[in-house]
Amino acid sequence: MSFDDIPDSTYSRDTTAISQLTAQPVSTWSEEWRVETEARAVLAMSNEQRDAFFNGRKDADGKTIDRGVIGIRGLKAAEEIKATVEKLQAARARRA
Repeated sequence: MSFDDIPDSTYSRDTTAISQLTAQPVSTWSEEWRVETEARAVLAMSNEQRDAFFNGRKDADGKTIDRGVIGIRGLKAAEEIKATVEKLQAARARRA
């Protein structure tokens, strides 16, 4: 089977979804969608998981296991994610 044999309906760069932040269609290939889905993932985490996601984890000897968002992408990125999480919570509350 070659690429030409694959039906057009199995792949589309025009894929859209409805944003929970804006209630508008957004391309699932966009940075806007990546940011929103990252915030959705954070909201689905427990408090312990969120702490590890942002701050990383250390073993009993204090050795770093995971660096977390702050260690990898910096404090500003972590603050931006948290701000998006707050916006998403507010948007969900308005629609509830």
